[in-house]
Amino acid sequence: MTEHRTAETIDTMPIDRRRAIDAATAALTAVGIAAAPSPEDLTAGLTAEVNGVRLNIYVEVAATVTPESLTNQLHRRSDTSLQAAPAHLLVADRIVAAAREVLREQGWSWLDLRGHLHLSGPGVLVDTAVPAAPDVPRPVDLFAGKVALEVACALLLTPERPGSVRQLARELQRSPSSVSAVMNSLRKAQLVDAQGLPVTPELFWETASAWRPARTTVARVALLDDPTIAGALRTGWGEPPTGVGWALTDTMAAAAYGAPAGVRAGYPPDFYVPDKTTAHRAEALLGVPASEAARGATIRIAPVPQVCSLRFPAPPDGPPWPLAHPLFVALDLAADPGRGREILEGWNPPQEVTRVW
Repeated sequence: MTEHRTAETIDTMPIDRRRAIDAATAALTAVGIAAAPSPEDLTAGLTAEVNGVRLNIYVEVAATVTPESLTNQLHRRSDTSLQAAPAHLLVADRIVAAAREVLREQGWSWLDLRGHLHLSGPGVLVDTAVPAAPDVPRPVDLFAGKVALEVACALLLTPERPGSVRQLARELQRSPSSVSAVMNSLRKAQLVDAQGLPVTPELFWETASAWRPARTTVARVALLDDPTIAGALRTGWGEPPTGVGWALTDTMAAAAYGAPAGVRAGYPPDFYVPDKTTAHRAEALLGVPASEAARGATIRIAPVPQVCSLRFPAPPDGPPWPLAHPLFVALDLAADPGRGREILEGWNPPQEVTRVW
């Protein structure tokens, strides 16, 4: 059985509670809010004064926070001491973007020690950058370049295989120096371990926060049944799909893989295409709808080449189009903080694919 790697694998143990309270006090002070450890109950957290009103803050501690880790953490925190506190503050070394959205939805406050505070309570709302904790690496944009996203996806596609710089450079057709720089950044961010294996699900959720494919809509998807038009748009819808081509993604693809996703009849499909040129050509040949509601399909431009080169055959009892790899379908679902995340929680991909979310 494949070992499920977590942040603990690379010695990312939860931060000390005292350190968390000190860091929260410093962050609140930095934004002009007087705060100190609660004199009544040192285990509870902080007492702050906001606009002359006293605010009790219960402090929770974590290392790396993802939507997956929050599911268990939020369910556990139902004791009376927590319920009595007007504000619940989660302090962590790293809180991925998707987890921040979940915390906001649940009414929780949070402090990412890389330098961001979100405080929500009676009569107060603070959402701002603060000085990073001195013992936490300064935040960097891990996915500032396209190579970083390609490397992250390659690691997540084969999470049991250590990421070799030379092998990744050869597979991605990138320079070894570029790949090496990305791997070093991921190691410093504790998203890749000493053996070069991805730390999951943390790397998945960090990748999801940078997964923003450009998209457009087309009007007449039925025209793709015409072999001439399909050929002109290079859909690659042979049996089985070969080479680079279009791939079905999002909810319809998830349902085809057996995920708990309901799709109504006539639901417009979502396709990935290899590049902007293909997307523009699709608009010209398939037409642009008068409105979003009138669309025949949504066209997304693949953020990384692997999306349109690693396709799965259409299922015999499902939609008639090749499917995007489950990883890329999962990244699309992760963008939806409601139904998409709910589908991810209950989805185990095909046996030959390792679940990394």
